[in-house]
Amino acid sequence: MPLTIPDIPPAKRKKKDPTCLEISPVFPATATAGWSSLPDDLVRRIADSFLATNDVDCYMDLRAVCPSWRAATDDPKTNTSDPRFCPRTWIVLDEVSQSDDMRILLNTDTGRFLRKKIPLLLDYYVVATSSGFFVLADRSPPHAARVFNPLTGYTLRFTVPMAPDVRVAFVGSWGRGKASSPLCLVLLGDLSCKLYTTVPDSEAVVSYDCQQEVYNFFQKAIVGGAYPHIAGLGFAPAFAELLDLLRSLHADFVKGTLFVFKMNTELGKVEPLQSISNFAIFIGHRRCLPVDATKFPGIEANCVYYTKHLGLSAHICKYNIKDKKVERISEAREFVKQDKQFVLVAHRPFTIIQLLCSYTINTPDSQLALQQMSEGVEASRSNSGDSDLDD
Repeated sequence: MPLTIPDIPPAKRKKKDPTCLEISPVFPATATAGWSSLPDDLVRRIADSFLATNDVDCYMDLRAVCPSWRAATDDPKTNTSDPRFCPRTWIVLDEVSQSDDMRILLNTDTGRFLRKKIPLLLDYYVVATSSGFFVLADRSPPHAARVFNPLTGYTLRFTVPMAPDVRVAFVGSWGRGKASSPLCLVLLGDLSCKLYTTVPDSEAVVSYDCQQEVYNFFQKAIVGGAYPHIAGLGFAPAFAELLDLLRSLHADFVKGTLFVFKMNTELGKVEPLQSISNFAIFIGHRRCLPVDATKFPGIEANCVYYTKHLGLSAHICKYNIKDKKVERISEAREFVKQDKQFVLVAHRPFTIIQLLCSYTINTPDSQLALQQMSEGVEASRSNSGDSDLDD
């Protein structure tokens, strides 16, 4: 039998209590007046909160809201070397890049991921990424260098060409405070064992000679990210002292002996550390970086994560600085070598530990160097063909 719906008497309307507060209706954002007339100091306070965490992309979004907010805040274009606008805490995770113009950026201080489409990358050769910057090269000779800030969208033009035997050390300011220079590009010449520095729109290149052993140490430390920013000329004696200290400790770079030091480049002193507090350090054969472990679930503080190679594969180990104990993260291998790169073969989705270790174990090849190598091979084949025809 079908169910019958009982008759329900109509509800009686209750009289309003004059003492009760009524909730105002919600108006759409377009109907809310006054946002553009917020006091300048309040707008700047909100903007500074983004800069405090180096979330420069959010700062740029705030400036794009309206002309009054833009006028109340500093324009990154007027001072490209201002550390507030530099992507100093960001890295580019190449392992999860999905296309030529798509990149995944990670703020190592806050743990925030940013998936960003960058069409500009298609107009240049991508040479390297350093300190959150992209180092690019013109597609036409002499392949002048460009430094691109993916968070502000601004590009700095350099006159110096990108030579195939020169690698990018880092992008940053030389010195500190009022004595600091504009944003400069620091390069390392593998054939000459020299360190080169140049600034935007300048044909001048300053070179520094290095001994082979010191140069090799610079190459591993600076290019690898152990010390990505040169702050004054005190870095030279500090590196020399660190090198002497490692010799005295019989540190074996091949076997991966672990020591943690604090470097004071202003005084040229190096001090050993027994703890790195809530930080964790990721070390690979190509790069290294520190992260705040409290911002990344699954990462243990006061530990060093590193990759250990076993022929054509590699796995991840964790070294506890306090207990001096080493343990393997997983029984299965995490990386397999294909050509020159170690590819993650762990089960997806990748953990943050696997992604950061992949960042340290690999460095993408320069697109310019690959193009020049390909052109050289084609020229060699062409010359070989001409010789055969002559014979």
